Amino acid sequence: MQGMVVMKSQKGVSIIDVAREANVSSATVSRVVNNINKVKPEVRQKVLDAIETLGYSPNHAARALVKQRTNCIGIIVNNLHDPFFHDLIKGFEMSAQQTSYAVMFCSVLGGDVESKEKYVKYLTNGVVDAVILYGSYLNDESVIHYLKEIRNVDYVMIENDVPELACNKLLIDNLGGARQAVKYLIGKGHRDIAHICGNPNKKVTKERLDGYVDAMQKAGLQVKEQYVQCTSTDYRSGYECMNALLDLQMPPTAVFCSDDAIASFAIRAVLDRGLRIPEDISIMGFDNQTILPDHYRGPEITSVSQPLYNIGMDSVRILSERLNSDKEMEPVRIMYQTNIVEKETVGELR
Repeated sequence: MQGMVVMKSQKGVSIIDVAREANVSSATVSRVVNNINKVKPEVRQKVLDAIETLGYSPNHAARALVKQRTNCIGIIVNNLHDPFFHDLIKGFEMSAQQTSYAVMFCSVLGGDVESKEKYVKYLTNGVVDAVILYGSYLNDESVIHYLKEIRNVDYVMIENDVPELACNKLLIDNLGGARQAVKYLIGKGHRDIAHICGNPNKKVTKERLDGYVDAMQKAGLQVKEQYVQCTSTDYRSGYECMNALLDLQMPPTAVFCSDDAIASFAIRAVLDRGLRIPEDISIMGFDNQTILPDHYRGPEITSVSQPLYNIGMDSVRILSERLNSDKEMEPVRIMYQTNIVEKETVGELR
């Protein structure tokens, strides 16, 4: 059968020996090891007892079946190759080393919900003890609700918050961070401030837009319709959005971008037109990204920093504590604060 565990003895004990010890057929042993639900509970237990008695260890999956543990945490992210994940992945891996857990990464291109569902179903079928789901795509709710129905697998959601769902949630204060960014630009003397939005399918995009609008309104500044530009699902369209702002009869003096990747392409557009940053226009990002896409060589981007490394560390630690606790633990909800990192792309308006 496709997807079956390959049975190989590591100690001279074969599947036939296990079948003889349990007084069942080899096919029954195979069904138990591969977790196929066509075996009576009492027969399944006899096979598990025989595996433990004989020390039969076909592979890690079979050992996990006896122990009911894999000591592995599955992590599902969007586009693992994206430089944005550099610090987050370091946090995952460092925490895994400290907690003696292995981590298994599953990458989903473009936030495809069907691929996420496939990975979740695979990981929760005895492959891992817990799951970390990263991302704030608006269509992730079906995946999240599927996780909710899995009773034997704990999980952490990073950057997504389904209010009615009680689970472990690690969130960034995107609304507050965007407010910080706009207030910072206002403090530098800017009043004509534009915003380039991120991927429209992400919750964080709306939160950062709301933060921009809120800060502008509270400062008594007009939110001009033409000053709000929306990218496609590709951050590279920040280049076209920036050109659209520069083509306005009264272009902004500062632009707050939804993330640093977008900001990097907005900066390229400005420089390609022979303008200077920050002398002619200031640009600000969000994420304080360590590595920027497509070999970015512009000025260092003033940005809103979020503690991605700490989030990666905390997510694995939280799951480790829950997996090793004998007590029922309430879900945790942590909101991480942001801070401004001053670099080279924002200047005083003269």
